[in-house]
Amino acid sequence: MVAVHKERLRVAIGEAAVEIAVEKGLAGTTMSKIAERAGVSRATAYNYFKDVEHALLSVVSDEVDRFYGQLRERLDGVTGARAGLEAFLGAHLEYFAQPERRSAALQLQALGISPAIRERMTAHTDRLRALLSDVLDSGRREGVISERVHPDRHAELVMHLLSATRQQVLRGDAPVDAIAADLLLLVESGLCQPRPEPSG
Repeated sequence: MVAVHKERLRVAIGEAAVEIAVEKGLAGTTMSKIAERAGVSRATAYNYFKDVEHALLSVVSDEVDRFYGQLRERLDGVTGARAGLEAFLGAHLEYFAQPERRSAALQLQALGISPAIRERMTAHTDRLRALLSDVLDSGRREGVISERVHPDRHAELVMHLLSATRQQVLRGDAPVDAIAADLLLLVESGLCQPRPEPSG
């Protein structure tokens, strides 16, 4: 029970940090304000995080951990590199489209986070890029992905494409499935071997 209580406090403090940072910017976010929003003492907040940025980092870490688990499960449920690529892209866009993703956590990127913390936030997404690299590598072995594709480098490029596509999702430019189809067309045309023509 003690461990559960501590984890709930850690999450509540992190969420309070994000809420205040989105409302007031990083400069207007203090550990005192975070503690007040979370309903704990300032000392308790410092027991969990040494400063505001580390509280924000914890939220990013939690989000990536949850999504990584969901993505692994989705990839495990498909067969073949094309299906894996489609599942990877679709899962990201569906995730971006969730109402809660449109607000606090996604707005952290606009804050003046220090380079050191931003680097640590980026490091948490390396596992996602590694999953995509594995999909591309498998596709090369299957003959589905072009031999000219370098799995690691192209995985990074596709992650940047996903970041740009996220903005379309957040703006509501088109239904998510339409945006996903556009992205898949773009990625497949650049990475995949042509689909075989149907016989007959």
